[in-house]
Parts: sequence; structure tokens; C-alpha cells
Amino acid sequence: MMNLYMVYRLDRSDGQAEAIRTTTRPAHRNYMEQFAQRVRLGGPVLDAQGQACGGLMVIEADDEGAVRAMVAADPFEIAGLSAHIEIHPFRWQTKRPADLPPL
Repeated sequence: MMNLYMVYRLDRSDGQAEAIRTTTRPAHRNYMEQFAQRVRLGGPVLDAQGQACGGLMVIEADDEGAVRAMVAADPFEIAGLSAHIEIHPFRWQTKRPADLPPL
């Protein structure tokens, strides 16, 4: 049975994040395509000005180790984009997709 995990990432704060994101976004998107069936939702976290300052994903995986390996190999992370990454098990309750098993 697949489990759900939430990945929350915050960008580095030394002024380099925007350049890193711009440069590595094509490689990040290409890398993430292989996980299209497992990433249930994802997108940027925005600051008060509406600019990306991190990311949030909900990922289906066998275990947390698989999620950590996926995140570690992401071109964003290889380039050093994130200052902080949290990975936690996730239980989808509100507006739970019909294809997930019942709670």
C-alpha cells in the first residue's frame, strides 16, 4: 500500500534563490515528470509579494526513505535551492480523492 507524504521546502535566504530557481527550473520539471503519477499535488509556496519562496508537494510513496531520495536527487536540491525541508506522513481528509482508500 502506498502512503502519502507532505514535502515542505523553504528557499535559502541569501539572495541566490531566484537565480537558482530560474536556472534549474527546466531540469526540475523534467526530473519531476517521472513522478507524475505519484505527486498528488504540488506547487510553489509564495511570499507576501506573490513570489516563490519554497514549495509544497503531497507524494505517494512506499516509505519516507523513497521520498527523501526523490527530493535529494531533485535538481533544485542539487543546486542548493532549499534552506529547510520537512517531510511528514500525510492523511488526506478534506476533499479526499475518490481513488484513495477509505479512512
